[in-house]
Amino acid sequence: MATTAVSDETMHIGGIIKDLSSQNEAKSKVGMLRAEELLGDGEKIWDESTLKTVQNGTSINRKAFEDLGKPKDEIPSDAAGFMAHVERDAKQRSESKKKEIKRSDYLKTMGNCEYRKGNYEKALIYYNQAIDVRKDSCVLFTNRALTKINLGLINEVVSDCDRALRLNDRSLNAVLYKAEALWGLGDTRAAEELLETALKTHPDQTKRIQDYQNKLSCSR
Repeated sequence: MATTAVSDETMHIGGIIKDLSSQNEAKSKVGMLRAEELLGDGEKIWDESTLKTVQNGTSINRKAFEDLGKPKDEIPSDAAGFMAHVERDAKQRSESKKKEIKRSDYLKTMGNCEYRKGNYEKALIYYNQAIDVRKDSCVLFTNRALTKINLGLINEVVSDCDRALRLNDRSLNAVLYKAEALWGLGDTRAAEELLETALKTHPDQTKRIQDYQNKLSCSR
């Protein structure tokens, strides 16, 4: 029973640290929430010699850090050390995210400028670079999808729109560009159904959607 308990403790804290270190933003946020819950304002009993705490029935210990292959000088020696580790990791990720967004926004702006000039090839290059830096922006994927439509790369548009919709299922641009791509690929029925659904989910955008329907119908 004792061995099982230690194993559960190790897996718990190990999972938190892995989530915090993840490059996936959603996982890192989950890790932060789990860490905050573990180290929150609830009643805690600390055993400083082993970095073990019991809070609402949850335990953590140093072995979790060792199992993750952390160098000994990076393993917290006390409870405060663990909290500092979490805070330091969160700060580093925050700074890294700010730089990522700044770089991505610059590339997106350059892409927008080239798109407005009709330089779609250059715009596509900038959007590709922006997405390489930041893959969690719905706008970047819809911008790239529209650029690909203008370049005639219809077979690549649907996947970009699907990526955009996974990031924001309310993105009307993603729906419209996907419908246009499906129409261009010959799947007119799917395109029509997509636009009909959009009329129901975006009642405030009826005119724009109907204009798109007319546009596609005229291209038969």
